[in-house]
Amino acid sequence: MSEAEKEISADKPSHKAQVLSARLLAVQALYQMKQNKQPVKTVYDEYILHRSEQEVDGQKLVTPDGALFKQILYGVEERYVELDAVMKANLKKDASDRFVEPLLYSVLLCGAYELLAHSDIDAPIIINDYLNVGHAFFEKNEVALINGVLDSLAKLFR
Repeated sequence: MSEAEKEISADKPSHKAQVLSARLLAVQALYQMKQNKQPVKTVYDEYILHRSEQEVDGQKLVTPDGALFKQILYGVEERYVELDAVMKANLKKDASDRFVEPLLYSVLLCGAYELLAHSDIDAPIIINDYLNVGHAFFEKNEVALINGVLDSLAKLFR
């Protein structure tokens, strides 16, 4: 079976697809945590038990890489103060003090955490996945902001 056939196979999703799914769910879960002021454990349990196999537009989402989902969600929570400070400093350069809505900020925080904590993964791979997550929610301007900020952070962290 070719690599492309493995990617398409509905029976067993590729690891790459599971990683992207984990990143998407982490962004959604972080957004929910911050908006509803919920503890990380409550949101993590909800997503793992009830949302990891949800359907969007009639298609079942790929089962996420559970370990990565947990690392991102708990990692952002544990390092939030540090990530928030670095993010705000970089946003002033790239966004000229404009308001960054909470879902976009969640994408940036998750991407920033991974760039900081997962030095074993090439930065362009992480950035590309978060650009794909961004495309699920936003137009070109916001995705360009994600690219600019995460690229800047990759240079800072690595």
